[in-house]
Amino acid sequence: MTSTSATTKIVPRAGATRAWAGGSAPRRRPSRGKPIGRVVSLDAARGLLVLATVAWLAAPRRPIPASEPWGAIGIDAFAMPAFALIAGCAFAMAQHRSWTSGGRVAARTLLLLALGLLLAALVALIVGAAVGIPFDPAAGTFGGLERLRVAGPLLQLAVAIAVLGFLGLLAGSFAGWAFAVALATLLGSAVLWMSAASCGSLSDVCSPATFVVGGVADALGQPADPLVVQAVTTVVAGFGLALPAAAGAALVHAFLRARSVTGHQRGRVIGFGLLAAAVFGLLGVIAYFTPTMWGQPALEPTTALWTPPLTLAVATLASLLATVMHPVIDTDLRGGTSAVGALAQPFAAVGRISLLAVATTLAVRTLLEAMPDQDPVGWFAALGDIPSVVLGLLVVAAWLALALWAERRGRRLRP
Repeated sequence: MTSTSATTKIVPRAGATRAWAGGSAPRRRPSRGKPIGRVVSLDAARGLLVLATVAWLAAPRRPIPASEPWGAIGIDAFAMPAFALIAGCAFAMAQHRSWTSGGRVAARTLLLLALGLLLAALVALIVGAAVGIPFDPAAGTFGGLERLRVAGPLLQLAVAIAVLGFLGLLAGSFAGWAFAVALATLLGSAVLWMSAASCGSLSDVCSPATFVVGGVADALGQPADPLVVQAVTTVVAGFGLALPAAAGAALVHAFLRARSVTGHQRGRVIGFGLLAAAVFGLLGVIAYFTPTMWGQPALEPTTALWTPPLTLAVATLASLLATVMHPVIDTDLRGGTSAVGALAQPFAAVGRISLLAVATTLAVRTLLEAMPDQDPVGWFAALGDIPSVVLGLLVVAAWLALALWAERRGRRLRP
């Protein structure tokens, strides 16, 4: 049996064990087998998440409200940590294959930053043209770009990927990533408690971002710029999303340590999956209740957006689902699937174009909403719930068909 992870104890074959026991054969280092390829259960889980997010973004009348920074919990409060967690899973698989490097992490981070900034710039130009802001550098106006809003999920994911890459330089096993999750939980909770202690509770006007920007502004004797607060909020949210990303990396390394190669080892897979879920759940409970030790109230659900309690809850749920899906769908970590795997293949195909599907749908939605005069999104939303649901399902069907076509043609559509 070949080793699938540097963190896994190598189990010798039965014949080799007898030879070593008798001392008649030299001990040989087992050769590495076929490198790990795509894991169908992971791609299928990502595909289901992508389809749900795309349907929600495409429907003009969203049935579930969105979550503003430090506001009410909506579907994106769970979708973004789940995306970050799956990004951490993919990072761990690449780390195991020795595909990760500083250059790869930097390239993906810069790509997400560029896409996020490009989308923000297009929105600023559309709004600037609608209100008649001229492009006059001498007067300090650039068609609306002077008030560029540095915010959005793509920029937040870019920060999370950058932090994940830094953690990957320090952690390369389940124990290392579990320690990284614990450390990130400690730091994130400490920032939240400091912010809450300064004004009693967290809100839009009192969050880690406003705490940092307000402190700097007070030191400089100037008022805090709302755009600066928004930009810092984006960075803080990105750091918050790095926690579920590290949890995803720990989960995959737990499966790697379980040596999921043959069917009789599925018990170890389930055991390590439950261990990862228990670690994330325990840390989440500690992060939620620890403020009460200092006389502060525990975080309310409405102010828990992308904080350690919420993101670790998402990581715990995802770990439990993966513990069920992985042994049922995957016969190993090298691309083999069971009979159930055929049902998961269409969703796995969507999972392989996750960034393209979500980023494109988000960009179209954002640009259409930036048209204040025409507002096609508002016009379509006025038609009612049923047309919105139908449009969302049509967009889902289009992405599913494109993913299956690319899968059969062997085309790579990932940006």
